[in-house]
Amino acid sequence: MAGPQDPFRQGLSFATRIGVEMVVSTVVGAFLGYLLDSWLGTRPWIMVVGVLFGAVAGFRSVYRLANPGDSPEDKNDR
Repeated sequence: MAGPQDPFRQGLSFATRIGVEMVVSTVVGAFLGYLLDSWLGTRPWIMVVGVLFGAVAGFRSVYRLANPGDSPEDKNDR
């Protein structure tokens, strides 16, 4: 049985988390854009902007996840 520090499982968990964060942030951006488009009658422009903002948020989240030493909290400790 694999222990809690199994490198394969850690890598698989990390890769899954990256994929989930990218997909969820993009879908949330698209959904919020869709709702605003429906409300304002501007289809599809706000949804496109929402997808772009969601993708940027996903990339930012993945970057912060991959570089844990670059967080603002760490810079205040120096």
